[in-house]
Amino acid sequence: MNRLLPRIYLMTVLTITLFLSACSEPQVNEKNEEVVYKVPVETVSLENKNIKNTYKTTAVLEAKSESKVTNKVTGMINNVLVEEGMQVKKGQILALIDDESYQLEYERASIDLASATAEYNRSKPNKGKQLISAKDLEKLEFLVKSRRNQQQITAIKVRDSKVRAPISGVIASRSVKAGNMTSGPDSEMFHIVALDNLQGVVYLPEVQMNSVHLGQKARLRFPANGDKEVSAQIVLVSPIIDTQSGTFKVTLQVTNDQGNLKPGMFAKVALTLDEHKNVQVVPLKALLVTDSETSLFVIKDNKANKIIVETGYEEAGFVEILTPLDIDSQIVIVGQQSLKAESLVIVINKAHATLGKLPNNKNNIGIKSPNL
Repeated sequence: MNRLLPRIYLMTVLTITLFLSACSEPQVNEKNEEVVYKVPVETVSLENKNIKNTYKTTAVLEAKSESKVTNKVTGMINNVLVEEGMQVKKGQILALIDDESYQLEYERASIDLASATAEYNRSKPNKGKQLISAKDLEKLEFLVKSRRNQQQITAIKVRDSKVRAPISGVIASRSVKAGNMTSGPDSEMFHIVALDNLQGVVYLPEVQMNSVHLGQKARLRFPANGDKEVSAQIVLVSPIIDTQSGTFKVTLQVTNDQGNLKPGMFAKVALTLDEHKNVQVVPLKALLVTDSETSLFVIKDNKANKIIVETGYEEAGFVEILTPLDIDSQIVIVGQQSLKAESLVIVINKAHATLGKLPNNKNNIGIKSPNL
């Protein structure tokens, strides 16, 4: 009896082990189950919208009107009436040069003119009598004209002793001080810049020549001004192509009513050349671009269909699709690098919206699913 107890105990343990093992096996035969790998992707719907052909470049602002004010006469500078940064009007007096000697010259010229005029008047024929020869009378007439011209020259010198602004604008620089002599005729005294209208010069490739015209709009952004957008328009288009660079010159007019922009500021230029309205567009990141083709993936019946497409204009992260697509197409924008034609997919953003939070899957995760 004692010999049978160990055998009975061993058989009982084996029986329990086999029973538990049988309970842990799946009820479905693994041979009848198939592992299908679905690639997680994100999609967006195909859209119809307007898209513009925009050429982007850079420019430096220039003053459309500016003037370097020089002295027409020499002498002591008695007074300087403006400082840098001041607004001035056309014709406003900027500085005063000592005009005493010029006043004396004007008075002497006026006296000489009066004397010559009086002598000419006395020598004119009186009651049909010729007092002097016609030749002498002609000389007196020429003398009067010469003295009158001399008087006008001295009057101009008196006028030019008051240095005036030739244009309206802002004093950009002042090169003189009161109490100093002018360095010579035509030496720079002030630099005036008109800030109400500025301009930017850009150079476009010759292929865009037929896309540019006067009055065309452009957008400028200035990093130094918080990237604030300012509108501009084309006012000049050069008819000549530079043979070395293959570009032509385009001048943009920038309105600066508030005076926030300054000459010399760097600008990012976006020039709208053309616009296509109500065309099919997709996000630029949806495209797969190789040396030979441009393609994208469209989801249909949970499968990825690869479509080779032709593209058009690009703007703000979107690209125009010239190849007609079904209006209900769902375009893959994330995960397309892992797709092949007819790959099974699971749309994450769609599932997330309907099923709630998904597991944190990586690309190419094998998702176990029943036989299809």
